[in-house]
Amino acid sequence: MFVCPDGPASTETLLIHARAQCGLEEYCRVRKVPFEAVMRECGLDRARREMSFSGYISLRAHARMLEACARHCDDELFALRWTRMLGAGAENTVSLAVRHAPDLRSGFEVAARFLRIAVDLDGASAVVEGRTASLQFAFSPELVCRNQLVDRTVSKTLALLMRSAGPDARLVEVELSRDSPANTAEHEAFFGVPVRYRAEGCRIAIHTGNADVPNPFYDADLFAALCELNQRRLADRRRADDFIAVVSDVIAARIQEPGLTIGDVANAVATSVRVLQRRLAGRGLTFNQLHDSVRRRMAEDLLAHTDFPVSEIAFRLGFSAVGNFTRAARRWFGCPPSEWRRADSRDGR
Repeated sequence: MFVCPDGPASTETLLIHARAQCGLEEYCRVRKVPFEAVMRECGLDRARREMSFSGYISLRAHARMLEACARHCDDELFALRWTRMLGAGAENTVSLAVRHAPDLRSGFEVAARFLRIAVDLDGASAVVEGRTASLQFAFSPELVCRNQLVDRTVSKTLALLMRSAGPDARLVEVELSRDSPANTAEHEAFFGVPVRYRAEGCRIAIHTGNADVPNPFYDADLFAALCELNQRRLADRRRADDFIAVVSDVIAARIQEPGLTIGDVANAVATSVRVLQRRLAGRGLTFNQLHDSVRRRMAEDLLAHTDFPVSEIAFRLGFSAVGNFTRAARRWFGCPPSEWRRADSRDGR
């Protein structure tokens, strides 16, 4: 479990497998990005010392690191070029299950089913309609800094799927839950198809010819064993914190509502206020503490990684007045939001 440096572990609900960092140091060296300095900026230097590539790190910190790398290079295609240069990375139990699935339809379904082993997602699904197979997934609404993360995740997932898609398969559509880049032509040239930005989720659609054609790499025993292993890994994945993650996502999705109450959130997660309070208390939290923690994390990223005026950020975070946001920032950061933003900018984050 990743321990957030400024609070209890139970409030850091979004994680990604530490293996996601594999190859990044090498690529940063090629692009002349000061890898160690960026790790420190994003709070991942301690995680690197304390954790091996068999554990998990903060997804939010990883996303911020990719944004920082892109800024150092002044390159909006930083994450896409990383995938192009070094590929999707080493095989894992999920990609192996996709590779040895009975057919492409099964491969897409397996990918959607087990993606959460590697990275926290708000949802994933596979749809096969006629000769088009699509995989779609969404990140938590709490993730403010997501442009490079989306590019890396989509390009990496696409590369993994195309490994077993067959020679006749071709990409036909891409939707990205990221801001529209300054130069959309470069993104579209990378994917080779039109790209839709600011989508609710990410979507990859591949023309397959026939999604049910037997996969020449199909191995029934190996596929069954991999699916069983992945199912166990998924069942063990942050079992105790799934409820906190769900509640945090609901709060983040409705953070703009000034009057958001514990009753509203309880209704959204199909439970009673009493049960919600009891389950939060079991993790040493109250609803107000969790709401405040989500707000703080989103405030940090909005101040550090957007040009929105402080008044706009206050509105986006559900504060009824800028003064209320300023008081909250003083409690969180020890200074007003505008001062924290200036200091954060001087520190290079």
